[in-house]
Amino acid sequence: MQNRKWVGKPLKRKEDLRFLTGRGRFITDFTLPGMLHVALLRSPYPHAKIRNMDTSKAEKLEGVVKVITGR
Repeated sequence: MQNRKWVGKPLKRKEDLRFLTGRGRFITDFTLPGMLHVALLRSPYPHAKIRNMDTSKAEKLEGVVKVITGR
């Protein structure tokens, strides 16, 4: 039988203390040269077939580098 000493027992995680005390760093805390951010838009309708999507306004927005669709 395999060693299952952790199954069903709480494990102390070493990263918790720094996040709970405000000393943790998240990806949004970093800014690097040339760094880009992504925004995703998902359909509010499950299993919907998107037949057309006009991305021209999004492509013209200041700071937008690329608009990618499933097409």
